[in-house]
Amino acid sequence: MEKHKVLCIDDETHNLEALERLLRKKYEIVTASSGPEALEKLKDHRFSLIISDQKMPEMTGVEFFMEAKKNQPEAIRVLLTGYTDLESVINAINQGQIYRYITKPWEPEEFLGVVHQAIEVHEMKGTIARQNEQLMRANEELKSLDQLKTDFMLLVNHELKTPLTAIFSFVQLLEEESLPPEQKLYLDKISKNTKRLQELINDTLLITKIKTDSKMNSKDDIDLKQLVQEQWQNLEKDFSNQKIALSDLSDSPFIQHVNQKSMEIIFKKILHNCFIHGKPETKVHIQFEETDEHWSLTCTNELTKDLEKTSEELLSAFSTDKDILNHSGGSGLGLAVIQAIVNLFAGKLKLNTADKKFVISIRFPK
Repeated sequence: MEKHKVLCIDDETHNLEALERLLRKKYEIVTASSGPEALEKLKDHRFSLIISDQKMPEMTGVEFFMEAKKNQPEAIRVLLTGYTDLESVINAINQGQIYRYITKPWEPEEFLGVVHQAIEVHEMKGTIARQNEQLMRANEELKSLDQLKTDFMLLVNHELKTPLTAIFSFVQLLEEESLPPEQKLYLDKISKNTKRLQELINDTLLITKIKTDSKMNSKDDIDLKQLVQEQWQNLEKDFSNQKIALSDLSDSPFIQHVNQKSMEIIFKKILHNCFIHGKPETKVHIQFEETDEHWSLTCTNELTKDLEKTSEELLSAFSTDKDILNHSGGSGLGLAVIQAIVNLFAGKLKLNTADKKFVISIRFPK
């Protein structure tokens, strides 16, 4: 391992010799007998530590450090001084020109302790500088990745949605034709999977929009109970055969200052999930609560079977089923969309799927 370089400056030769003898075993020592000579040394070497006497004829130690700081600001600076120079030393410390001062005559052990601490500080500063440089590179990479993500979303929005729309249009045309039962079965599978793919694409785009669209931050006073009922009525038409009911909400409104579009998305995704995984002929229970600091909602419904995914997997935007080739369905990105909105408004989300029950609780600060 390369030794740290230490520059020692003193106009008295015996002091320089003493410093060199004390430090040369552990460090590479460079000496100078004056401030101007030391400034020349700075041009040829990079120093971890600079030790200078205060009282020198051509340039004081503090004056030298003022110049040295411009040339090698990363070098740690230690001043050797007598008690009569303490006022100028204190000023130098306050101005950040020196790290420590050592009074003459010094004790070797105390002197070495200060030197070792100064080298540790230099190493720490070097580590921080390297980490900052790594962070800057990482930030540049993130900017590049963010642009790639934007480009990918544009690709998804146009290059995937356009042919998918065409497929769905032809499927609808074929559904109007008189087809044999077996072909109708195939067509039904194509239609269902096309709709599912559309939902996944739309939700993927929605997650990105939530994080970037400034309109998602606007707020109004909204009756959330009414919003739930509206979303339920829209979904109930498509799942009437499930015979799942919404428990009665009290007549009193529950008004909060929220982003309406975000709340519509949350309620739609939660209720859609209730219909998809809910046990037929049961009720979905939604409860609202508020305190002075926050408001919350909890949705509970019974499941036909326990969900195979963990809560973490359900809330992850891109988790996959273990049996990816044979799965018949899944949770999609609905819960990940909800999580993205909750994060946007500094909320908290809890999910419990034990004992064939689906319980999602969301709390938002006021």
